[in-house]
Amino acid sequence: MNCIIIDDEPNAIEVVKRYVEQIPYLTLLHTFRNPVKAMAYLHTEKIDLIFLDINMPGLSGIQFTRSLEKKPLTIFTTAYSEYAVESYELNAVDYLVKPIEFERFIKSVNKAIEVFQVKTNQHGANLETNKKINDSLFVLLKSGPLTHKVNLNEIVFIEKEENYLAFQTFDKKILVRANMAELFDLVPEVQFCRVHKSFAVAIKHIHTVEIHQVSLGKYKIPVGSCYREELMKKLN
Repeated sequence: MNCIIIDDEPNAIEVVKRYVEQIPYLTLLHTFRNPVKAMAYLHTEKIDLIFLDINMPGLSGIQFTRSLEKKPLTIFTTAYSEYAVESYELNAVDYLVKPIEFERFIKSVNKAIEVFQVKTNQHGANLETNKKINDSLFVLLKSGPLTHKVNLNEIVFIEKEENYLAFQTFDKKILVRANMAELFDLVPEVQFCRVHKSFAVAIKHIHTVEIHQVSLGKYKIPVGSCYREELMKKLN
């Protein structure tokens, strides 16, 4: 995904730039301190995602977005929280409050990836592009004092264990203090499906589907009756 950063503060640009450089499926084409110059750039270059500051002199991020006829995906960045509702009314992907933590940044970008993939599929699927993105998607899972960087393709299923979510990968299990209601804050909904009150599975790792269970290699995961319809929709 091609992206640009628009922010009047050089230090803020450097933080987002450093984060973007660690995400293999993002390509940073340009940074701007002047939103008017960025507007001209958007007329000549194909941009998929903008990291856009709200509080800028002359032209705010909100005004900038409203002025665009064709709007790229937008993640707003700001030191203030009072513009959150207004940003979502403009269909922003997310709203990041400075100082931005890398873990929160990744969650935001994963949301953008979900929207991007849905849009590309709606307008003629680019399977090769989506495959490259999926192969490089990762999440940060905090387990006790450790933070694990995990490729999403390596997660087979997720199971609720008391006050934790257990992420089963190809070679290990990672316990994260969270509940099922927070599941899709941690992993993209487009790649995972809730199949039971205590289980979610990676759609790409499903081998067979039976009435009351799915098989993911050596693992057999139960399927609750109220989750079966959503599972079949995602498989189709």
